[in-house]
Amino acid sequence: MKLVNILKTVQGLGCRFYSRYPSSRIELPRIQLNLDFYLDPRNTEQIRENIRCRGSESSIDMVIQLKRQNVSEEQLMSELVKLPNMTHPSAQRLAEPRVVSRRDFAAPDHKIRSFEEISRILGGARLQNLSLFSGERTYYLTGVLAQLEQALINWTVDTLTAKGFQMISVPDILHPDIIERCGMNVRGERTQVYQLDPHFGQAALSGTAEMAIGGYLMSKRIENLPLKLCAVSRCYRAEASQSLQDKGLYRVHQFYKVEMFMVTKGAVDSSQAALQEILQIERDMFDQLGLSYQVLDMSPDELGDPASRKFDIEAWMPGRQFWGEISSCSDCTDYQARRLDIRDSENKFCHTVNGTACAVPRMIIALCEQRQTLNGSLSVPEVLQPYLGNISMLQGKPRKLRPNLVFVNSANFFEKSNKAS
Repeated sequence: MKLVNILKTVQGLGCRFYSRYPSSRIELPRIQLNLDFYLDPRNTEQIRENIRCRGSESSIDMVIQLKRQNVSEEQLMSELVKLPNMTHPSAQRLAEPRVVSRRDFAAPDHKIRSFEEISRILGGARLQNLSLFSGERTYYLTGVLAQLEQALINWTVDTLTAKGFQMISVPDILHPDIIERCGMNVRGERTQVYQLDPHFGQAALSGTAEMAIGGYLMSKRIENLPLKLCAVSRCYRAEASQSLQDKGLYRVHQFYKVEMFMVTKGAVDSSQAALQEILQIERDMFDQLGLSYQVLDMSPDELGDPASRKFDIEAWMPGRQFWGEISSCSDCTDYQARRLDIRDSENKFCHTVNGTACAVPRMIIALCEQRQTLNGSLSVPEVLQPYLGNISMLQGKPRKLRPNLVFVNSANFFEKSNKAS
């Protein structure tokens, strides 16, 4: 049997294949959860209710049963890590997301266009006929929209560094175990994680810079807290929504995002203060962009596994006629720190907090739809003008000056074109 067939057989049997490619295996720290809390009978009902409210498939009863059977710590931990973080008291009783604040949209007198219409007027995006070479839910930005993308990134980074965040450049390819320890499912049919072929070793595409920063801080002892980091990264998501609202640029497989990440002392007061700081930064930035948006305090079923408390920010998208998420921020308390061994100078587990400063595609949609003019041009927010050559209006080129791209759709395309001319 050929070697390649042997390797395929081994992988087909469900064995984890380690490449012979010259790279060392990842060494992960031992996961150290709070066993005193989880195994205390006085906390069982609280944990059980937390699991129910979050819609989690984990089971504290299975953990208790395994403990009674005196299984190994490794077996017990494999069940414990499935449990979601405990919900912050402020969100425990929320049956649905609660609107904290809202800045209403003042509709203009002229016709409201969708982003797809505006992008055609600006000649700045290609969102269709991409399946032949890049697949669906991908996109090209050109001209003024490509410039707007870079302006948003540069302005966001400048804003964050001015507020004390340190820049960090992160990899987009990570070991799946790092992603999993940050709280994102990497296996099964419902995963949004792209895993690469194991020929060059176990690797996956990162869904957010939060994961890469978590890996960077793994096994570190941090002296000066809070630590404030920000990163620009390409994010990869195996999105599968069929909703018409998610079409075009709204829900795509890869996009740029600027992420904030803070590490605090291992106390709820400290991480909640960091959460409020990040939320205020997000709100200040969206105010400066002149956006209409609402802030939501998320209910337990919307938190995912890592977050203890989470706020989402949704912008009104008049061309789509719905509130679309443009940002979020989460207090993960010690969920990630205990899985990645992130501690302070006193060897105590830290808390981690993260937030989206700018998810570029959705920010572009919100700006184009909310700040559109009568003829489909875009009124540029004052804070972005220095990053766009000090212009106040983004306008598309006249149709005659736009690139004329023609699809070659048959082998004798040019013969037919010559005859037609």
